[in-house]
Amino acid sequence: MTLRLLAISLLALETLTAFASGEKPVAPEPPYTRNVAIVVYEGMEILDFAGPSEVFAAAAGFGESRGSDAFRVYTVGATKQPVVSQGFVKITPEFSIDDAPKADVLVIPGGSSGAMSDDPRFMAWVKATAAHADPTLTVCTGAFVIAKAGLLDGKEATTWYGAIGRLREAVPTARIEDGRRFIDIGSVVTTAGVSAGIDGSLHVVARLLGRQVADRTARYMEYHWTPEAYLATHYTQLNPSLDAPGRAVQQARILEDEGRPREAAAAYRVIVAANPGDAYAWYRLGASLQVSGDLAGAVTAARHASQFASMRSSALYNLACAYALQGKKDDALAAIEQAIHAGYKGKGRLESDSDLAAIREDERFKKLVESL
Repeated sequence: MTLRLLAISLLALETLTAFASGEKPVAPEPPYTRNVAIVVYEGMEILDFAGPSEVFAAAAGFGESRGSDAFRVYTVGATKQPVVSQGFVKITPEFSIDDAPKADVLVIPGGSSGAMSDDPRFMAWVKATAAHADPTLTVCTGAFVIAKAGLLDGKEATTWYGAIGRLREAVPTARIEDGRRFIDIGSVVTTAGVSAGIDGSLHVVARLLGRQVADRTARYMEYHWTPEAYLATHYTQLNPSLDAPGRAVQQARILEDEGRPREAAAAYRVIVAANPGDAYAWYRLGASLQVSGDLAGAVTAARHASQFASMRSSALYNLACAYALQGKKDDALAAIEQAIHAGYKGKGRLESDSDLAAIREDERFKKLVESL
């Protein structure tokens, strides 16, 4: 038994002991999705906006908890009218400052940031939003926006190298440093120019969700992320916002990522034995068993997961794959139809998934795909 699997087993053993003594095990905490508001305005830099957007959107899936994304990423403008970035990219905000959801993380790109800082309504929204965001992240000259809001008074910060002098003049009480990729003072993270927003965003992901999620995100992006050693010592490996059952699931996911599906399946079995109501663990158990070649076990686990509304459509899709790999075409088609009725919308995946090769030419399958 590996050390990781041993740790998961010991965690579940405590819960199983509670079963034996007649105590009711502690139910896993419900998943929590943080809102990430990406501000957009006329004349902002493309990568200042796109870099953090990519990081948080990718990390949303890698940091998922029991089927719920770690982040919901959306754009906010002064109005919902399209804005133009760097003169040639048009972006239509999803929300305006009048109807934007409450943000847990606020991202302010750089560029022609006067479009924000010279707008009293926009600035009032920034102040109110930053007051409860954790953190507010600025990229490049986005630092001037929060400087005008008074958030850098007496604080340490950075910005694009070409604007260091101007920011020092704008906030004489602050310590503005150059040569720093980003600076984290707790509720505010400021970054240097353009691509530095990616580093700052990965740092925020590591701070909120753990180093493992940040590393997976950087690997997916094929981005060379090398945080300073002194910062890396402050990151937890696992997601600090998860409860103990949630961390156990994350450890099992690490085994999956390392290409060890049998060990992952063993870990998930321990977790569902301790908490039979953990729908996501049942779902991942089925996926691990399928990869390891235990198709009968995968069918059983996927059926169990499909009983929970939160995982029904995804579990039914996995059930269809297991049936198709077994050559049970009618069962596979029935499961796909049920998955679609339950809300499954992954048309592209249906068309390309090699697990469904056995039914891809079936006219019934083609009609199901067309229905999407």
